[in-house]
Amino acid sequence: MFYPAFIDLENRPVLVVGGGIIAQRKVETLLEAGALVTVVSPQITEQLDAYGQSNRISVRQRGFIPSDVDGVSLVISATDDPTTQTEVASIAASKNVLVNTVDKPELCSFIVPAILRRGDITIAISTSGKSPSLAAELRARLDRVLTEEFARTANVLGAVRQEVHRQFAGSDDRKRVFDSIIGSGIIEWIAGCDDAAALERVREMIREMIEKRT
Repeated sequence: MFYPAFIDLENRPVLVVGGGIIAQRKVETLLEAGALVTVVSPQITEQLDAYGQSNRISVRQRGFIPSDVDGVSLVISATDDPTTQTEVASIAASKNVLVNTVDKPELCSFIVPAILRRGDITIAISTSGKSPSLAAELRARLDRVLTEEFARTANVLGAVRQEVHRQFAGSDDRKRVFDSIIGSGIIEWIAGCDDAAALERVREMIREMIEKRT
């Protein structure tokens, strides 16, 4: 059983072993997360080469060697060579570095879930490595449920978060405030107004709760 977590990779070094299309996809998601990516592979895609030429990633166009793992926060093994897969996983484990081996959960210390994003909302879906296809199907179904209204709601609630923390000292009180706002039907009614109007409506609800408290 894997422990679910979101990792902050901003400006953290990450090693990707492999240079094919799958490795390229992994690199692109790592770049979105702000990671400092190094790719090690004898052959790489044109896009990975372009990333290297523009200094978006570091490329070592050769085979994997154990010292490649030194100093990195985690490793993605995206090569289809079984010998290299086993070696990368072993070296990473010996150096206490988290490693994901694509399609080989037995060689993973962490797995990469199917991801669905709407603005700042991120849903991660995992079958603990048993069926990536099922995770992808679950993602497709949730994609139809998670509308843009959820992302807009997250933005509005984020905008008033500090205000609520200033006005309500207790964590239970703050939870009641946010539960009340969400229970007001904000996800539904935000579709009929712009963000400024939604923000003002939420602030009015907060003012009413402050008055009731006093």
